[in-house]
Amino acid sequence: MKKKVIAVISGVIILVVAAGSIYGKTSSDREPDDPDVVSSSAMNRDESLTVVANRNKITDKEAFAKQLLKMCRDNSFHSIKFSTDHGYATSLDVSVYFWKEDVENGKPVMKVEYRPVEYGKEYDIVHDPDKFRLFVDGEEIAE
Repeated sequence: MKKKVIAVISGVIILVVAAGSIYGKTSSDREPDDPDVVSSSAMNRDESLTVVANRNKITDKEAFAKQLLKMCRDNSFHSIKFSTDHGYATSLDVSVYFWKEDVENGKPVMKVEYRPVEYGKEYDIVHDPDKFRLFVDGEEIAE
């Protein structure tokens, strides 16, 4: 009987420690990872994305914006795969946060926009990259 009680108590302690290590991590405890989409919406084929950077800081916003653009073109986010049944996105509007919990608690750390030079021409981000301009926090950057 005593061995069963000790086994049950030990099992509970192990579960509590394991759950605490999984759910108790703060942003500073995490290792940087690939960015990922936590929310998306589309109006026609214009995509609006909420992305978490999965890191504590973004040292080069231009390079990070280009990485996001590449991931959109390659459809390589972990949590979402864009449907291309009706074609590729015709524009992107991305709000970037450091961590998932920051989405509800604050404003984005950066905004990325990928806009066509001419609207209404049905250009898409994969087949017509020369027809688009990349903006980070409202400023155009060279692609």
